[in-house]
Amino acid sequence: MDYIDREVINNIKNYILENDISVKKLADEAGIAYHRLWSILKQNSSIKIGDYIAICKACHEPFDIFIPKN
Repeated sequence: MDYIDREVINNIKNYILENDISVKKLADEAGIAYHRLWSILKQNSSIKIGDYIAICKACHEPFDIFIPKN
């Protein structure tokens, strides 16, 4: 897993915490298996573009919301 993956995942985790979103609810709304999302958030798996897009759509956020700005 590279630096960008880690930053994107950390941004998603922070968003989940700041907005008090349950991982189960996000997984359901994004159509991602709970175990897969949990594995991504624990950085055991890299995030695939399809998962990223599904998370953005489930959060009703633009596609660049979790991409590092630096």
